[in-house]
This record gives sequence, structure tokens and C-alpha cells, in this order.
Amino acid sequence: MISFRSTAFLSASLLLATTATACVMPVDVESETKLIDNVWELQQIQFNDGKLLEANPPENYTIDFSPNGEVFVQADCNRAVGSFTLEDGIVSITMGPTTLAACPEGSIGTEFLQSLNNANLYFFQDGDLFVDLAFDSGTMQFSPAGATATTGSLTGKVWQLQDIQFNDGTLLVADPPENYTVEFLEDGTLAMQADCNRGQSLFVLRDDNRLIVEPIATTLAACPEESISNDFIRAMENSAIYFFQDGNLFIDLIYDGGTMRFAEAPTTPALVGTVWKLQQIQYNDGKLLTANPPENYTVQFMEDGTLAMQADCNQGQGAFTTNADNRLTVEDLATTRAACPEGSISNDFITAMQNSAIFFFQDGDLFIDIIYGSGTMKFSAD
Repeated sequence: MISFRSTAFLSASLLLATTATACVMPVDVESETKLIDNVWELQQIQFNDGKLLEANPPENYTIDFSPNGEVFVQADCNRAVGSFTLEDGIVSITMGPTTLAACPEGSIGTEFLQSLNNANLYFFQDGDLFVDLAFDSGTMQFSPAGATATTGSLTGKVWQLQDIQFNDGTLLVADPPENYTVEFLEDGTLAMQADCNRGQSLFVLRDDNRLIVEPIATTLAACPEESISNDFIRAMENSAIYFFQDGNLFIDLIYDGGTMRFAEAPTTPALVGTVWKLQQIQYNDGKLLTANPPENYTVQFMEDGTLAMQADCNQGQGAFTTNADNRLTVEDLATTRAACPEGSISNDFITAMQNSAIFFFQDGDLFIDIIYGSGTMKFSAD
């Protein structure tokens, strides 16, 4: 933890002494720009009665000054939005809506928010931001985000939902988390799995960590009674602000409604190069076809964009393409036409592969949804 420097107190004292005769110390445009262009991590709050509160860890206590006069604050397990004004070296902060989660013992979230409401003079020293509190009551010290820890990247990862904590006290747990995922793609699209349903949409990121998700188009399968599929979809459509803490992704909901917590998904298997053995085809009308034995029903996707399949007593070859949103298109599938024994699902497997739509992974298995939300094929690499 960075210790508070005595020179900071001297600087603050000199500034306060100046205000007694000249009202305030002017701050140039460059300093105002520096204030706004960084996300600031609290290091500590030194009160002038000797009390010292340390931010542990600093990345849990941040403030982001938006160019439009808003502030976005993380106060440990809570988030808050407010407004600020700058005038002649004084920053005035007015906190607005705040989440009301009960933070762990040792949290200084409440004191942090109270101190922000009492912000007065601000200045920079050795790259850090110092904010003196009103009535000469103390000083907050901040470092630029990234100086002590990195935040994280929203895109390029698959995020598994852990839970949704609503501010009315309702807690919904994703069980299992790998059934509830979202992936933000570089092209501005997102792909999500909401238990037995899949969805796609568009999203927009703002510089102030605002996240806007357009209405999500999803399949309409009836998930089990205990599923939180619909809750997850609605929550994603109501996304407001995202941030990172301890390697996890958090997304606050609009109207201070609650927070979704995600963890990064483990590395998934590769579609290409693996021989995938069909386990079953589950149709959304309830019909279930089981591959018996699985090794008689396989598909392999090659690096050159071709595929080879075995459908019981028949073999087939074709071409495939995939998109960034996990769409899978199978084309030009040519197969032998042997009459397989009674009980074979050879023709069903071939038809399902020709109608592939979206692929995803869960627990190391490959799943391929069939077009029109009509069903899903499940494959194993074992």
C-alpha cells in the first residue's frame, strides 16, 4: 500500500493557506483534462484528526469523471452515480443513486462516498490526485487506474454468469454457470446462452463504462422450472454500467435495479480438429434420438473448411463456415445411401447436420442448434 507522503500535507496546507487570502488556487486547463481523462483508484483517506483509512484493494474504490459532468463511483461492493463541477481548483461532487449491498467487514465504502460529498480543493503530485475535504478535515489520495492493477477486457472472452443480485434482496444463482454465458465480440455483436436458449444482439460501449444492449433475439425453448433463462435475458437487456473487480465482470442494471456477476469461462475445446461423437438429438417437440453407439455417428471439422462425417452405415463429406457469433453453416453435404439397420438414426443425423445453425460448448461437449429453434445435437470428444 502506498504510504501517504508528508509533502502532500505540506502542499495541501500551502493551498489552504492561499485560499485564506486569494479565495482559491487556479488550476489550469491541462489539470482539468488530466482529472477527466483518467479513472482514479483510491489509495487512502487521511483525516486531520489522525484517522487513516486505506483502500484495500484500491481497484475496489474508484471514481471516473465524465466530460459531461457525471461521476461514476465504485465504493467496494456498491456503485454510485453523481455529478461534479470544477471551478478555480475546486471540485464539487454531489452523489446520486447508490446501490445498497452490504459490503464485507473492513470495507470503507461508506466513508469513501461521504468523503466524495465533501470534496473541495484538488491538486496533483507525482502523478497522483489529491482531493482535500471541506473544513480542512482530511485528504483523499488517488492513483490512476492501472498504476496498481489492471481492470480487464470486456471483449474477447466468454463470461459465465455467477449470480444476479437485485436491490430488493432477491438473489438468483446461475446453476450451473456454464449454462448462462455471454460473449461480447469485437464487431459489436454479442452471443449469449441462457440455459436452454441462445440469443444474439448488438451492444455499444461508452467511454464512461456505460453498456447499452439492444433487444435480444432468442430461441424460445421451454427451460426447466428452476431455470433463470428469462431473468438473465431481461437483465442483459437492462445493462447500464460495467466494471471489473478481482478478475470478475460486474454489470449494473438500469434504474439501480441490481448487479450481474460474471467469471471468465475456462478455455473451451476447439471446433476444428476434434472428432466429435454424436450423443443425442433433442428436438424441441420433446422427441429424443440417441446415438447407439456414439462412435458410429461422428463429424470432424477440418482446417480447410471441409467436414467429414459418419452417419452409422453411411459416410459424408461437405463444407462448412463459421462466423464470429458462433453461427455454423453446412453446405454441399454429399453422403452414401446405404440402407442402415432398423433403429439407425443415420438419416436424422444427416438432416440435422445440413440444418446446423449455432454451435457452443458446455462441460467440454459440443452442442449444435438446428435452424428454426427446432432442436439441438449434443456431441462428445470422448
